[in-house]
Amino acid sequence: MTTHQHVDWFVNWTNKTLQGSIILDMVVKKEVQYVTLDTWGNNVQDVHLMPAGSAMSATLNKGIVPVADNPLAWAVRTVNPNTGQVLVIDLAQNYTTGTLISLQVLYETGSSSGGVNWLNANQTTGGNYPFMYTYSQDISGRSVAPQQDTPSNRITWGGCVTTEKIFTPFMSANFTGKYQSVYGFYKNCFYNTVKAPNYLMALVVGDLTYQSRGATTGIIAEHDVIDAAMQEFDNLQALFDTTENYV
Repeated sequence: MTTHQHVDWFVNWTNKTLQGSIILDMVVKKEVQYVTLDTWGNNVQDVHLMPAGSAMSATLNKGIVPVADNPLAWAVRTVNPNTGQVLVIDLAQNYTTGTLISLQVLYETGSSSGGVNWLNANQTTGGNYPFMYTYSQDISGRSVAPQQDTPSNRITWGGCVTTEKIFTPFMSANFTGKYQSVYGFYKNCFYNTVKAPNYLMALVVGDLTYQSRGATTGIIAEHDVIDAAMQEFDNLQALFDTTENYV
């Protein structure tokens, strides 16, 4: 069972792909030698056994992880083409109940990764820059990254997104820092501490800005529509407060 996962993405606008890895911290619920992950349209490149807790370590350390040097045998199998594929990973030994293991899957999204959506500049309000966003409901999270794509598993997550400095990425997580990568590129990192279904892990990249709408709410939108969006959601904080008090 996944407890925390960390994604490290490079946004490739030319090929319209997310390239990178996902690391999963998993607690063994029943003695196991094989792990299965949901995937759909992704190009899996390699799988490694990592030091236990590597996903959380990456989230807390600017996305930096130890060099993976323990490759595992794996295979992608199609069980039902309407629901994706299964990534089967051989752990090479049995792990007992309660053991914490961490797996890293190196991959890139493909043209059939339906949860990753790309818009050209002329499809945006501003018309100057392209735009991408993920949409993981209801079972499209497996096309964003190989993972345990089930709402029965509540997790925390982190992520680092590398893209050109003219773009601004946001995740459904708190911003933790921006760091210079190679020339002209920056890495933005995020951390969500609230356990939630993994389909709520989301990414958006474009000519975006953020404005606070209250103590715990805000609006993310293109620069050209942020004022209109702020007016449309002028009571967002009040709605949130009312709902929070009710539940």
